Amino acid sequence: MQGRLSSSLSIMLIASSAAFAALSTAWISQYGFGLYPCELCLYQRLPYIGALSLTLLSTMPVVDASARRLAAYTAALLFLATASVAFFHVGVEQEWWSSSCAPSGTQSFSFDDIRSALQQPGQPACDEVQFTLFGISIAGYNIAAGLLFSSWCLWAARTDRFWQDA
Repeated sequence: MQGRLSSSLSIMLIASSAAFAALSTAWISQYGFGLYPCELCLYQRLPYIGALSLTLLSTMPVVDASARRLAAYTAALLFLATASVAFFHVGVEQEWWSSSCAPSGTQSFSFDDIRSALQQPGQPACDEVQFTLFGISIAGYNIAAGLLFSSWCLWAARTDRFWQDA
């Protein structure tokens, strides 16, 4: 590499930074701004945690080239997984299909149910859009981010000399 970062290494560093930024944004919006996640939102975070670990692993020179490449491919699959869950979530938000975390129909509650619900913080239903920017929900943006980050990892895994052992 001779004093210069290879393009694959640079892309994997950017992908790990992007995964960290996505998780940080989710936690800041939850704990700083009170945008509590629904069940599908939480499922979208899990692949980011794995992808962050794998993208960081793929940048370590002590790891051999085949393991770095495998980590990059697996991170790409994880980013694709979060985009898939986000797509499903958008479908629930738009009522294209239903989910078990989105209430359907009318429900009857007893006084005990209401009392217990008031004593613990609620989790929003998956079909309730809490925040939009330019008419697109957070899940909609997560589709684009997951696909973009996945393509970065795939491109990085398939290119240049960074993956070859010296």
